[in-house]
Formats: sequence, structure tokens, C-alpha cells
Amino acid sequence: MDLFSLINLLMLLLSRKDNDVFLSFSHHDIGKNFGDHLYKDLNSAGIRTLRDDGGIYAGQKSDIKKAIRESRISVVVFSKGYASSTKCLDQLVHIMDSRNKTGLLVLPVFYNVDPSEVSEQKGLFEEAFAKHEKSFHKKMARVESWRAALKEAADLAGMVLQQDRYESKFIESIVKEIADKLNFSLPHAPPSSLPLSAALRPPSYFLGLLREWRRSFFQTSSLFLFFLSPL
Repeated sequence: MDLFSLINLLMLLLSRKDNDVFLSFSHHDIGKNFGDHLYKDLNSAGIRTLRDDGGIYAGQKSDIKKAIRESRISVVVFSKGYASSTKCLDQLVHIMDSRNKTGLLVLPVFYNVDPSEVSEQKGLFEEAFAKHEKSFHKKMARVESWRAALKEAADLAGMVLQQDRYESKFIESIVKEIADKLNFSLPHAPPSSLPLSAALRPPSYFLGLLREWRRSFFQTSSLFLFFLSPL
């Protein structure tokens, strides 16, 4: 590889987003079942996925914004309790802001709720906002930003869980949809307890290795200069 090709490769790696997916969902509502299963299945497929669980980003607003900004896609799982969480609503405002400013892809997922219920804020969503208006009566601009973000996100093309469909199959379809959007190749064989050989690993696995290499590589400027120096 000549110097020009090496520089192009390094610039390509630098320009890539650090995260594939930022997952937004109500932990109180579906954090121990559907949300957790979706998170694990995405990462198991080689799709680097982050969520605000009080661990990776410790729930700090600046870190959440950074996680959203550095992701390629945001998956928003609307459940019955989503609008009751001000944390989720604040995330959604940042997500839709990134969509409008930087082109972040947004995939809404409707879990046991109708899209119209979210968009028009009916039923449990209406009840949640009635409480928010009382609690934030001096900060109505914030409440209105939540309403606008909900409507904008719910009006996007998304995926709806039908009542007669198995959740596991629904999660599989979400993973496939995201993989298609990211141009990922998912392994055809089901995962086993044994590690995949290099020949069977999906391209996303090697992309993850390149990301880790990129982080460690540029921590040492002298190493970068060494590779650029003539042999």
C-alpha cells in the first residue's frame, strides 16, 4: 500500500461514526424485556449499539447528546410508558434535532401502541402530557418541544408490533432492517457457543476491530508519524 492509499484509509476511518445505533426506550416500561433483548441482539449481530442505562453514559445530558450525535441510526421504541419519562422525551428532542441538522437516520418502533396514539398524543400519551403540563407549567416551551418531537418521529415510516406476532421474530426483523440500512452482512448460521472463525465472521466484526484500532492508534502521535515516514 502506497502512502496516498494509506492516508485515504486513515481518513476514511476517522470520518466514520463511532456508534452504529443509539437505542431510546423506557427502561421502566420495557427495560427488562423487549428493550434489553433488542439491545443484546443488535450487539450480537455486530451492530454497535448504545443506550442510556446509567452505565455507559451515566445519564448525563452532555454525554447523551454526544452518543446520539456520534451514531448513524437512532431506534426509538415507543411503548405505553415512553411519554411518561422526561428522560426519554429529552432524548427524543435531541434525536430529532440531529436528524434535521446532521441527517441522523431515525427508525421508530411501536411496541404495543398505535402510531396514531403517539403522533396525536392520545390515550396514555395524552394522560402523560396532562401531568407534564402541571409539573412544567413554568416551562411550557420544553413541553411543546416534546410534543413536536413525538409527532415528527411518529409520522416517520416505522415498524409496528402486531398483536399476534412473536416478539423474537419482531426483534429479528428490526435487526435485519437496521443491518440493511447500515449495509451490514449478518451471519446466516445461528450463533453458537463456539467462536466464529475469521472466515465466517460478518464484516461488521472486522469494522469493530478497525474502530478499536483507530482509537488506540491515534492516541500516540509518534506511532502515526512512524507509519508515514519513508522506509
